[in-house]
Amino acid sequence: MRLATFSSAITALVVVVGIRPTIAQPATAPPASQPAPPPHPPPAPPAPPASPDDPAALAAKVDDLADALEDVQGENEDLRSEVDDLRERVAASKPPTSLNALNPQITAFLNGAARFDDQAAYTPAGERVDDRLFMRTLEVEFRAAVDPFADAVAILALENELGEGWGADLEEGYVVVKRLPILESAPLGLKLKLGRYRAPFGMANKIHMHDLPWTTRPLPISRFLGNEHGELFEGGWNPVGADAEVILPTIIDDVVMELNADVVDGGDVAFSGADPDAHRHLGYLGHYNLFFTAADAHDVNLGVSGYLERGDRRSRLLGVDLVYKWKPIAAGEFHSVVLGGEFMWGDRRFARDTDGDGVGDVVARTTPWAAYGFGQVQLSWHTYLGARFDVAQDPVDDQLTTAVAAGYLSYYTSEYLRFRLGYEHRWSDVPADDGLDSAIAEVNVVFGSHPTEPYWVNR
Repeated sequence: MRLATFSSAITALVVVVGIRPTIAQPATAPPASQPAPPPHPPPAPPAPPASPDDPAALAAKVDDLADALEDVQGENEDLRSEVDDLRERVAASKPPTSLNALNPQITAFLNGAARFDDQAAYTPAGERVDDRLFMRTLEVEFRAAVDPFADAVAILALENELGEGWGADLEEGYVVVKRLPILESAPLGLKLKLGRYRAPFGMANKIHMHDLPWTTRPLPISRFLGNEHGELFEGGWNPVGADAEVILPTIIDDVVMELNADVVDGGDVAFSGADPDAHRHLGYLGHYNLFFTAADAHDVNLGVSGYLERGDRRSRLLGVDLVYKWKPIAAGEFHSVVLGGEFMWGDRRFARDTDGDGVGDVVARTTPWAAYGFGQVQLSWHTYLGARFDVAQDPVDDQLTTAVAAGYLSYYTSEYLRFRLGYEHRWSDVPADDGLDSAIAEVNVVFGSHPTEPYWVNR
């Protein structure tokens, strides 16, 4: 009875715990007829490396890739050109965003001077200018883009006529054609200037009075190129004509070469004189300019000019100009040195009056020359000190020579306000000019759109 009860308890415990009793099985050997499992096969040997392609086949592939790349580049250039052309068309047809877009940039320049002399001083026309105050000129400049292909400039001047009030004059008025719509780009950077402009003869003729580093124009400019009222007043040569300017291909690295070729109305240059027949012939002008920078601090500009006027009384004028500027890499806004000058030589035939009746009765010839040199040192951000020496023979009588030694001090508060003091001493074969000492004070006021800085200013 107790044994049966104990057996029942064991059975119940096994059921609860989840353990099933294992019944031992007798060990059996595999049947003798069943074969043993085969052994694993040995790994396959590695495949031999692929042999390289034939060199001729590789070269052919490279050529094919180069041809494909060139085709893609050509397509990109065509697409870029089409995009640029479309952009220009859109810009030309797009209406301005404001009314001010239709207005040109306007700048006004006022120039006044006072001079004090130790003897009587006269203009070429015989007007006395000693110990006087002058408002020399007022210039109003208009600049605007005509369209994507051309810009226009007009400079109107009111000039002191010395006893005859003020005279209005078109100092410059021209259009610059940068390229034509039929061309993707201007060849050699060609710019075509049409109208009245300051001739590219030499260096100083292209500069307006308010941008000069001196109180007066050098003698070669006033005597050979033009100045109706003398060196104290605005002068120079501004003919009516056509000017083509190109940038020549680079021969030497970092050397920029420019060339101007002009056809102008003859007789406008002072060297030709007041011969009315000169206006019946065209004048031909050329100017070559070379510029380079050495060691990032030394700028050199060399120019050669030539002018020819045909006719019965032919005139020839040759010129050479040189400008050197040193501006240190460190603190260049405070210190600089500028050296320069021009030389001119002419061959002139004209009608000379020998009997005093005011009419030329014989053909005369002169071969005068003229030159000037100057130097300027920048003392500080605002102050410049300089000197200049001029010498010139008279174009009508090359036996008469005049020389001028000058010094000047410029105070440049900004690009809008400039003060200058100058002193000049004159030697001359003309008795009225010999021994003249003059002190000149000058002020320039600029207002309007920001002007271009003169070459001699560091900012």
